[in-house]
Amino acid sequence: MGGSRLAGGVLATLAALFNGTVGVISVNLFASGLSAQAVAFYKCLLALAVLGVVLLLSGKRQAVCDYLGARWKQLALCAGFGFFMLYNFETAAYQYINVAVVVFCLFGASTVTTFVFSAVLEKRGLYAIDVVSIGLSLAGLSLIFLDVGDPGAGSVAGIAYAVLSGVGYGMFLVLSKRFELGGGLITVFSLMLFGVAYLAVPFVLTGVSLPDSESLPSLVLLALLPTIGGFWCTVKALSLMSSQSVQLIELSEPVFAMIIGFIVLGQVTTLLQAVGGALILLAIAAHELSQNENEQVVGG
Repeated sequence: MGGSRLAGGVLATLAALFNGTVGVISVNLFASGLSAQAVAFYKCLLALAVLGVVLLLSGKRQAVCDYLGARWKQLALCAGFGFFMLYNFETAAYQYINVAVVVFCLFGASTVTTFVFSAVLEKRGLYAIDVVSIGLSLAGLSLIFLDVGDPGAGSVAGIAYAVLSGVGYGMFLVLSKRFELGGGLITVFSLMLFGVAYLAVPFVLTGVSLPDSESLPSLVLLALLPTIGGFWCTVKALSLMSSQSVQLIELSEPVFAMIIGFIVLGQVTTLLQAVGGALILLAIAAHELSQNENEQVVGG
């Protein structure tokens, strides 16, 4: 049990690291002339193509067909939240407000959604540790938010899109765990298949556009790192630990963003940001300690 939780924690941390690249790459693609809908659609389409080739070469075609035939209803529902809501609204939010504000709103909304929706499905109240973890997480993210500078005029549309993406991600985490979809490449490919179909609708409605040769490397990077790498790490972590634990660990994404910003852009982390990051890590540690104690009680 402990080994599974450790592996799940490592995977969730990697997901946060990979997902921390979404904002910067997406903004660069906007500068090349691609719309938010085009970026969301193309990154998932490229990721789907890569996974399809891998599964085809590994002789998994029949396994994919069997999995889709047996789980298509659950996959369609989860992909609606985890692909359409998350990727469509998150990418759109980057057009209106800066990356740090999007991340704050997304993770704040997804944290609350994950804990509250889990409690509703399990027909229980929030545990004390849930309340403490939510409070520490939101406090830490708030401190990071306070020190990000001009929030791009605080666009109401951008904030609304970011919150909607967070709600979608929180619902996806809970439902994927509840449906026990698994954590392999077949699961990721199947979810992505429905996701691409959903994302094609706003892409077509807003006007089909083709990426130029200069934007292709960024699209490929976006497909490989957060879309395949981050998503696979998330669904695999969900097969090893609770959705609440995965959500809390992935709250470390803003911390990684600050580190990457310092290495790549030379941005210095301020005192408020450091304190905010510490509160996020404290929330993760508190919840994980509680989970380990509960498992020891059950096992003992």
